[in-house]
Amino acid sequence: MRWTEFYKHESCGKCTPCREGTWWLVQILKDLESGKGTEADLDKLLDLCSNIMGRSFCALADGAASPIVSSLKYFRSEYMEHLHNGGCPLDPQASTLFEKAGV
Repeated sequence: MRWTEFYKHESCGKCTPCREGTWWLVQILKDLESGKGTEADLDKLLDLCSNIMGRSFCALADGAASPIVSSLKYFRSEYMEHLHNGGCPLDPQASTLFEKAGV
């Protein structure tokens, strides 16, 4: 999710596949992460990625879409866990490199 937000932020906005595509990738991934996603959203992600890759002026959009395609191919079961468990089963703060003071 964080890398997709990075690509959305870094898009110059010049080409539609990158500007709109990265925005939609973030929206769908947020829904999946928060437990509001559906199995159809996984297919939407793949469709969206296929409409992004190879259709922008630079490689930024490809960089945003390619990891999503790969993760759906190799880790689809983890996406399904998000769907069936009502959101991300992992604590996002646990993935940081630092700890909060006093914890």
